[in-house]
Amino acid sequence: MVNKKIPLIKAVKTPEKDVKLDPNGFFVIEIDRKEKQIRVEYYSNVYKGKKIVSGILEKVFVGKKTDALCDTIVKNVPSLLPEHYMYLGREIQRAQCALEKNKKYFQGGC
Repeated sequence: MVNKKIPLIKAVKTPEKDVKLDPNGFFVIEIDRKEKQIRVEYYSNVYKGKKIVSGILEKVFVGKKTDALCDTIVKNVPSLLPEHYMYLGREIQRAQCALEKNKKYFQGGC
């Protein structure tokens, strides 16, 4: 066994102004109260010059549990930035909690 120092890295939230948008697309997360499930829409980006101006709906994912939705999204949208997957997991977990507790859910920013 190698005796080495392991760095302790303090967690720091990235300021929203420093977050870079994923060039591969974006997601809209909603709660479907009637069906009692979470709906996640995936859009590919539409550019005007170098600026994202809109999106084209490519896929819709539905489910009740964060783990199942995240696993399914990773398999079906494999080209996202790692930060985007992390954000998506946090947001879907918030949506699941809101669904289970019958609370309002609004998708948060980056």
